[in-house]
Amino acid sequence: MKQVSWVLVVLISNSILAAQRPGASAGDAATSGSAAVSWPAHSDSGFIGPMASGEQAASGQRKAKPVADAPPPPMKRTRIDPSMVGYIDDSAVRNEVRLRLDAGFDMPRPDRAEYFYAGSSAPAANTVAVQRTLNFQELYFSGEYAPTKFMSAFVMVPYRWIEPFFVPSATRAPDLFSGGGISDVQAGLKAAAIHSDARNLTFQLRAYFPTGNGVDGFGTNHYSIEPMVLYYQRVSDRTALEAEAGDTHPIGGTTYAANTTPTTSQNFAGDVAMYGVGPSYQLITRDSYRFAPVFELVSWHVFGGLQTGQNSQVQSAAGINVLNAKLGGRISFSNGSSIYAGYGRGLTADIWYRNLFRMEYRREF
Repeated sequence: MKQVSWVLVVLISNSILAAQRPGASAGDAATSGSAAVSWPAHSDSGFIGPMASGEQAASGQRKAKPVADAPPPPMKRTRIDPSMVGYIDDSAVRNEVRLRLDAGFDMPRPDRAEYFYAGSSAPAANTVAVQRTLNFQELYFSGEYAPTKFMSAFVMVPYRWIEPFFVPSATRAPDLFSGGGISDVQAGLKAAAIHSDARNLTFQLRAYFPTGNGVDGFGTNHYSIEPMVLYYQRVSDRTALEAEAGDTHPIGGTTYAANTTPTTSQNFAGDVAMYGVGPSYQLITRDSYRFAPVFELVSWHVFGGLQTGQNSQVQSAAGINVLNAKLGGRISFSNGSSIYAGYGRGLTADIWYRNLFRMEYRREF
């Protein structure tokens, strides 16, 4: 019996010493053959007895701070085209392809400043019928490549169909006929000075190449360069404003020799400035698509050149102002594609065309 008591005393002493050692663990106490206990410090009210290790763990669990919930994964943003305009040039710098179809009606001065097609080098003969107006359709295919988000290059290949109308005459034959052919190919560069989700400021330089036959009404028969400034501003979550300003400068052009004494020569081609503004409002917004009606005002000012007026009389085109209103809408999808449909109408006495319908498909990569 004395031996058993001695063994108990030794075990209890070892347990107490193990609990008082720094870093002592329950495993150390268990090795000593007794339940692990810890001895907290004295309080003001006196001695506090030992606390079993199980009770201490439960107390620690009660005092532990709750683990914060993990934040939800970020929502995947859909890729919606911010630009909604259909006639004003897009300020975005990106990789894209575009297919566009224009149908224009009632174009009374298609040779004005050689902006649409080439003028004549001499007064019309008395045997030539007087052209009254012209309808046209033009299909454009264009592609843009952006190696960086601040710079891109683009090319546009148009194919044109024309349908001229002449004043009825039993003795005079027309000198222009209905048909189709490739028009003047365009190529250029874009450089973004400001590029963000809320604002774009882009400089664009476009060149026109005389690939279309001007005699048949498919081109201008001269080169042109066109510097422009393009701007995009997001006004609110749904509203945006886009604008452009630039000038088409001819390089060369048809030399017209007037039937006068002494003979005077003038260039049919002339500078044409263009500027426009287009607000849009996203009427429908969904995760996979958005629809926005857009209203655009586009204006041109002709600085020089000539045009064929009534009765085939060539006259100056300098100082002519043209204003068009464009009303349409664009639906943009989350895969980067968009479709535009719109109608344009000339508002001033001098017009390029009276009515124009446009449809466009655009895909961003």
